[in-house]
Amino acid sequence: MNYPQLKQSQQGLTLIEIMVAITISLILMAGVLQIFVSNNQHYRVQESTSRVQENGRFATHIMAQEVRMADFWGCAGSATTVNNRVNAGGGTPNPADGGIAGTNDTGLNNSDTITLQGAFGSGIGVTAHNVNAASFTTTGVNGAFDRFDIVLASDCQTADIFQVSGPAVDPLTNNVVSNTGVGTPGNSSKPQMSYANGSAMIYAVRKIIYSIKAGASGEPALFRSVNDVDVELVEGVENMQILYGEDTDNDQTANRYVAADAAGLNMNNVVSVRITLTLRTIEDGLASVTANGDRRIRRNYTTTVAIRNRV
Repeated sequence: MNYPQLKQSQQGLTLIEIMVAITISLILMAGVLQIFVSNNQHYRVQESTSRVQENGRFATHIMAQEVRMADFWGCAGSATTVNNRVNAGGGTPNPADGGIAGTNDTGLNNSDTITLQGAFGSGIGVTAHNVNAASFTTTGVNGAFDRFDIVLASDCQTADIFQVSGPAVDPLTNNVVSNTGVGTPGNSSKPQMSYANGSAMIYAVRKIIYSIKAGASGEPALFRSVNDVDVELVEGVENMQILYGEDTDNDQTANRYVAADAAGLNMNNVVSVRITLTLRTIEDGLASVTANGDRRIRRNYTTTVAIRNRV
């Protein structure tokens, strides 16, 4: 009897089958790799953009706060009523220079600078003042002032800027001394008027300069100088443009916004400031090639701030 022969089971793969399998695998892997690369790029863009947005909001918020306070010299008002007892030098604030000033296209990447002067903070009350001893008793300093800080005493009738000369031990408690011959630049004289009428306050006085410079990492950054002490504030700020809102008809509203070197601009009539900051991502390779020759993402942040002491 003849029995049908059984087919032998497959013992392996042919070369063609292997090549087909490899080709299919490569196609699938290419798709997976493309998804991974795309997701990774999307993550890099989102993370860098979020950081730019956060830095932009922070920078404009800090600047806006201090622009609002510019040219504030206590309740005495105008800087012409302020007696400056501090010797010149060391970035010392000087009311005679005005509460606000600036330069146009003089900084890194043709950026502007802006200078703000005045009394900042909520102030501390004066309960007693010994004119001869140049000693102020306050409601409590509690670390608000240190020895050699520049401060302003104001009682709505007159005001004096002086450098705190004592006590010799920091932090100060509730006593502020303004003697001459102590500290740098030191005081040329001590306040002559008594501030013991119960309405006097002492404020921190600052000369603040915002500018764009190369930061510690080599990236452009927003710098904030306070009484000649320069600090890098926000990394990745590539440019800053400042326009000054001038009130030309004395109605406390800006009639024009111009650069610091504009013809006919009177800084004493500036009632508002328009700030535009250009920030860029620290990381490159995130976008198409830009006019700057790189592939960074850039964003502009603009805010207009009224100067409270002038409106």
